[in-house]
Amino acid sequence: MSDPDEVWNRACDPYAPFTHPGDAALAAVLLCHGMAMNGGLLHAVESLEPGQRAAAADGFRALGLDAAADAVEEVARQAAALDPEDPDAGERLEEEANRRYEAALPGWDAEIQAAFEDHLAAHPEAYAPLG
Repeated sequence: MSDPDEVWNRACDPYAPFTHPGDAALAAVLLCHGMAMNGGLLHAVESLEPGQRAAAADGFRALGLDAAADAVEEVARQAAALDPEDPDAGERLEEEANRRYEAALPGWDAEIQAAFEDHLAAHPEAYAPLG
């Protein structure tokens, strides 16, 4: 298994201690992204705790995926401002959120993995040592 694969797998472990900022950023991104892939970005931002959501946006930015961070933050703002009197508002936001997230990450997992591997290569000190 390659070093990037080991770091990626470690970030998927919800019980791993994230003592380094790169590991924490990747873990936050993967949590948000996994939820977005399963239920859409609106589901992800509504399901994550505020701290988790902020960590995901910060993690996307750390990996150079600013458009994804912007999508998380903007969809969270829009979700908080949904009109409870408009029964279709949530559905419209869900569609917009998914379009925005797909535009931000057209390569989905592959794009996140490439950004992570670039970050790992440029900033190995941001990640806990392996082994």
